[in-house]
Amino acid sequence: MKKKSIVKFACLGLPLLLAHATTPAQTVATLYGVLDVGVQYLSNANSAGKSQISLASGSFLPSRFGIKGQEDLGGGYNAFFLLESGFNVDDGSQASAATFFNRFSYIGLNTPYGAITLGRQGSVQYNKTYLYDPLYYATYSNLSLNAAPISILKINNAVQYQSKNFNGFNVQLEYGFGQELAGNSSAGRYVGGALEYVNDSFSARVLQERTRGSMIGTVDQSALEDHRSSIAATYKLNKLTFFGDFTRVTGNLRISPTGSIYTVAAAYSPSDVWRFTGEAGMYDQSGIGGRPKLYNAMVQYFFSKRTSLYAIAGYMVNSGGTRFGVAYPNTTALPDQHQFGTTLGMNHRF
Repeated sequence: MKKKSIVKFACLGLPLLLAHATTPAQTVATLYGVLDVGVQYLSNANSAGKSQISLASGSFLPSRFGIKGQEDLGGGYNAFFLLESGFNVDDGSQASAATFFNRFSYIGLNTPYGAITLGRQGSVQYNKTYLYDPLYYATYSNLSLNAAPISILKINNAVQYQSKNFNGFNVQLEYGFGQELAGNSSAGRYVGGALEYVNDSFSARVLQERTRGSMIGTVDQSALEDHRSSIAATYKLNKLTFFGDFTRVTGNLRISPTGSIYTVAAAYSPSDVWRFTGEAGMYDQSGIGGRPKLYNAMVQYFFSKRTSLYAIAGYMVNSGGTRFGVAYPNTTALPDQHQFGTTLGMNHRF
């Protein structure tokens, strides 16, 4: 009887042990987000030159929540995903009524040779510029000069490759299939690439993007193309950091006017709780003569790593018929209308 019990236990237990041994690691998912809201003053908010006071969401960082997770597959491989949706703290509405996960929606695989992701994700310029702009895509930032238009900050139907670091260098490549129309593979197509060098004190990158026009109803702009080339760098010197960015826009699609965008900035952190930032930029538009200029400044006070108060301000000087708004991505009501904006706000991350 004893031998029979041992045999019975082995017959029943061995499959259970094998099943447990081959069960993959459990996926670890994390809920995270940013809440950012403040009181905003905006001059020349309409064609009559009237000012506006409002409660504005996302003046420093876009308010959003997301879910991210990963699973260790062994051998240097892991699967990961990210779903992220933007919303407005002032009224609780979605940032995009048409798309719930309007910011990101992708799945990927990390390998010993780099990461591959598929889905809706940031463009190469989006991914490779936040490190070089101390205002991190704030409402008042170099985005107001339209160096990276909102229409191509996130790319649908995209495949992206991000290499591992090799002696400080890394490469990012991205291809967006666009609208995926039968018989027209060019509509909305996106191609981008960047080479970046990063170390403790100095970082730099070069990139290029090409975006084809879309098919909107019976209007076909897929033969038109927007080209964007950019060089950026940052240098840290103790508590002071310097930033520089140059973007050249060419092509016939004209998502934004052809020309060159120049941005310089500096950030000073005298302690763990204070940070001061100043930024200036200019858009030299080819063949138009308009040279809008942008000046931004921000002061931040950190209660903790997650919670801060900030005061941010921007001043846009339009000329030559330009209508760039200081609060990205809005435009001014009239050509050549200057605009000042400032927000006193609070930011919390979880």
